[in-house]
Amino acid sequence: MKEIEGVQTKQSRMQHALAVREFAQTQPLSCTVRRVDRRAAGEFVSNVLLRSGASQATVNRKIASLSSMWQWLLKRGYVSDNPWQGQGSFANGSKHEPTKRAYTADELITLLAADPVAIMGQRYGTVLFDLMRVGLLTGCRISELCQLRVSDVMVEERAFRISHGKTENARRIVPVHALAWPVMQRRLASSFDGWVFSGLTPSGPDGKRSWIVVKRFATFRQKVLGPNKEVDFHSFRRCFATYLERASTHTMAVNSSVIAELMGHAKPTLALAVYSSGLVPEQLRAAIDALDRVIEPQVLKHLVAKL
Repeated sequence: MKEIEGVQTKQSRMQHALAVREFAQTQPLSCTVRRVDRRAAGEFVSNVLLRSGASQATVNRKIASLSSMWQWLLKRGYVSDNPWQGQGSFANGSKHEPTKRAYTADELITLLAADPVAIMGQRYGTVLFDLMRVGLLTGCRISELCQLRVSDVMVEERAFRISHGKTENARRIVPVHALAWPVMQRRLASSFDGWVFSGLTPSGPDGKRSWIVVKRFATFRQKVLGPNKEVDFHSFRRCFATYLERASTHTMAVNSSVIAELMGHAKPTLALAVYSSGLVPEQLRAAIDALDRVIEPQVLKHLVAKL
């Protein structure tokens, strides 16, 4: 655990510890790591994890945590085998997990037409109102938006920098669509703590500024759309990717390389990923402007709405 500090988040380290503790509690007190063979590991997966009612993703995450510990034990010479390898990722899980997807146009209209302030209160309502619009029109992750500082915004270029994120490719410049720029201007003018989205309380194991906002959005979404597990805030990012792909059929300003750069993903070819210095802001701006051709008129209408 000490060796992965600074490499993995506190939340991930806590999940590793909980998985190991859960397994240890099912074993005799005299059990040593050398006595844990493939059969013992398999029995824990079948008799404990799969019968717990947890989702397939949770089961696989716990198996991965245990496998990581045994990889370390193997590397340090405490064991000669990793009995957890191949124990997860099976097709027939204990619980079917719905596939995440983008919002439909009707769902977007319903979300954008709703009043988050009336539903969630003033403090988080105004934040959710703005985050939905900026999220849909930039494709940014909610954590990236909540981490935006006023100094990250390039006012003259009407864009902002993502200085760090989920992956190395997450670092990028994001042009802001014309309909989202008034939101950014209002946020910049009202910021009192140096953050674009001011007043967010860092929370969770890693002190994330998006921690509480994610939970508030889930509550808001369920009240507006109902308890649908196929969608979440990340579905705005899925919509953004969908709109960009559709725009690519209308203009050469949008292609797979442009989409990857705007979304903070790896470039589609090794040559672009390794040797290219990236696109200039004007090229990215042209792709963002092309969204007007493919976003449904009723969705565009609600994006103009003000609090």
